[in-house]
Amino acid sequence: MLIVPLHKPLNLATFPLVTMLLVMVNVLVFFGWQAGDDAKLAAAQGWYLQSELAGYELPAYEKHLRFTAQHERLAELEAMPPARRAGFVAMSTLSDVSFLAALEEGSLFESDAQRAAWSPLRQRYQAQLDEVFTLRHLLRSSEWSPWRMLSSAFLHGGVMHLFGNMLFLVALGLLLEGALGGWRFLGVYLLGAFGASVASLWWRWGDAGGGLGASGAVAALMGAFCVVWGRRPVRFFYWFGVVFDYVRAPAIWLLPLWLGWELYNLLFNRTAGIGFDAHAGGLVSGALMGAVLVLTRQTREDFMADERAPDAVDARWELAQQHMGRLENAATERLLAELAGEQPQRMDIALARYRVAGNAGQRAVQQARGIAVLALEAGSAAELAAQRNVVKELLENGVTADAAAAVFERCLKAGWLQEAETALQSATMLPAEEQAQRWLRLALGQGERSAVAGQQRLLQLILQQFPQTPQAGKARFLLENS
Repeated sequence: MLIVPLHKPLNLATFPLVTMLLVMVNVLVFFGWQAGDDAKLAAAQGWYLQSELAGYELPAYEKHLRFTAQHERLAELEAMPPARRAGFVAMSTLSDVSFLAALEEGSLFESDAQRAAWSPLRQRYQAQLDEVFTLRHLLRSSEWSPWRMLSSAFLHGGVMHLFGNMLFLVALGLLLEGALGGWRFLGVYLLGAFGASVASLWWRWGDAGGGLGASGAVAALMGAFCVVWGRRPVRFFYWFGVVFDYVRAPAIWLLPLWLGWELYNLLFNRTAGIGFDAHAGGLVSGALMGAVLVLTRQTREDFMADERAPDAVDARWELAQQHMGRLENAATERLLAELAGEQPQRMDIALARYRVAGNAGQRAVQQARGIAVLALEAGSAAELAAQRNVVKELLENGVTADAAAAVFERCLKAGWLQEAETALQSATMLPAEEQAQRWLRLALGQGERSAVAGQQRLLQLILQQFPQTPQAGKARFLLENS
């Protein structure tokens, strides 16, 4: 699931300075201080495996797992080939606070002499681990460390992890920083990161893991955005599986969607390796901070007011029509593209962009925009007639096989059977079975309209042109039983 609010354009008037500074800090930390961590960690663990330290800590770790009743982890360790067990321990104990504490206490060693031999080796290994910036600052699941609870929000595990978080940070910062002001926005981000860490510690206390990433802080921005913008309709992009579109809805409606998604995954997708607990905690803490800011009237109502009033939209539309009348195609397209981005379902705007491409002699662009016109739902008889005119023009000018298939689908749905047949005649580059299936659907459409002669003609066509397809057998059956 992906839901991203895209309500305001990024320009000088809306430029979110603090947001961009936060992006710069996150990028700097990842490509700067974290840059050499993989090599440093690999070197440290290579030394661990070659030294005698693994010989001391492997039996100690097995004993620790038994004492703490971590039966699944113990079974996983025991099922491994002996040669891999030391590496498993080295990786599993990087952020295992309770194991490290038990080692220091000495309760896991057989004797004081064994502990004395272990101690200098561990100190040397720990000195190497301390060179790994990420390990010094990530959140450890069973440790209350206010600094790590904040610093971990500026760490990332990879380029795509960083990119995804920064994408949402910019999208939300564009709307929330303007509504709150820079300092309040920064406060929500930092306190939200802390709140997300609190939730993660509460949920994972006792685990031997760690967490990092800005997603908890970004989730807090999500929660604050939903409450601060409240019932104001905002434009957002959504993507569920193969379904995606733009829609306008009250911002507050996004809060239960976002929170419900995180809680569902927290309970039923625990092996995903994603901090759904931190996301949920961030959302709740951000929503609470947003409520406080709204109740204390610390929001900027002028920024959230819909500056795109109907008269402003109409003015741009009228200006675009004036440019079109003077064949000023570039100026017309600039205005129409802006309107189409804000109101993608308006048929008149889509039709105008189709005409502009034709006026400019951009045949490929005009064809693509014609298909976009046909993809819209006609809200009146006039719009339906306009779509039919587009179909006729596209077919007269010639269309590609893919475009012809799209035209066919629209014509068949609208009942324009003659145009649908013409479109099929232009789709000869499609696979034979795919063509035969469309001809069969068209024949069935003729039958639904009691056009018996037309249906039989098309069924005969299938038998003649596509005799080896499964549709030919269906056509023969229909002809024999008509």
